[in-house]
Amino acid sequence: MTEAETAAPHTQGRAWSFLVTGDDRQFQGNAGYEDVVEESYSYDSTVNNHQHVGVGDLVVVRNGGEALGVGYIEALQVLPEQEKVRSRCPFCGSTGFKERATMMPRFWCSPCKRAFDDPLTETLSVTAFRAHYGGTWQPLDGCLDKVQLRELSPSRSHQQSIKKMHRRLTVEAIEARGVRLPNRSEVGSGGGRRPQELPGGSRRATASVRRGQDGFRRALVRQYGLICAVTGPAPAEVLEAAHLRPFADTQHHRLEEGLMMRSDVHRLFDSGLLAIDSGLTVHVAPSLAGHELYSALAGVTLHIAHDAPIDRAVIADHHAATVATW
Repeated sequence: MTEAETAAPHTQGRAWSFLVTGDDRQFQGNAGYEDVVEESYSYDSTVNNHQHVGVGDLVVVRNGGEALGVGYIEALQVLPEQEKVRSRCPFCGSTGFKERATMMPRFWCSPCKRAFDDPLTETLSVTAFRAHYGGTWQPLDGCLDKVQLRELSPSRSHQQSIKKMHRRLTVEAIEARGVRLPNRSEVGSGGGRRPQELPGGSRRATASVRRGQDGFRRALVRQYGLICAVTGPAPAEVLEAAHLRPFADTQHHRLEEGLMMRSDVHRLFDSGLLAIDSGLTVHVAPSLAGHELYSALAGVTLHIAHDAPIDRAVIADHHAATVATW
């Protein structure tokens, strides 16, 4: 198998959204593609816009409901003369059919409204592509939903696997949610990884320790972005959903009783070493005076909007109970 690899960045960087493997990416009768969300995206020459994607382009990786992450394309592998099996409806020849989970016959064709057990198949010769962006990957964790992504695209199509985005508006929207991308000048400079095979192994995931905790974090990310309320923008990997009242006492998750916090700040908050008053100002326990990194947080105003949906009575109660122990 021969392989070519494009290395020169576009002089005018473009921006795209990539729809990842899953039920939302049954394209032209395929079973799907092998994507490793945090590393690379695979597609072929039957996909719209395949010929326009290049090194240095910004890509937002999405599923059917939200943005999963963002990065710059560091390398683009081109694999010519690959075989691809494509299936068609035996009645109308359309590729726009889907497999049904429980009903029989197994397949349903939306264009001609007919069901069947076995599709027709054909083998095509295509050029396959793998776009690698793992070295610049930044998780978005759903801080942009499908409606917001739609507003950032000039395309009105909901079906495209590779969809054009407004680059400037996309960068601004991402930065407004607290995400900090690497400098684009570092992309394609030769220092990035260029794997010859799709990586295996495990994917990053957010663990749900309590029932509903993952949903609580997602709701807070949608509200506040990837921004620690105390210290400002931070990587998604260190941001946690903090309860203003102990979950052990309430056993429920309320958006008004939560904030995004960096893991170390969250630990200080839960340990009674950091408190926030009803004016949204941070207070630090005297015992932290010898730790400049944390004592410097005293007097900081929270990095949230003035009209954020936070229950100030609850946070005032936490403040009063905490500072009484200092």
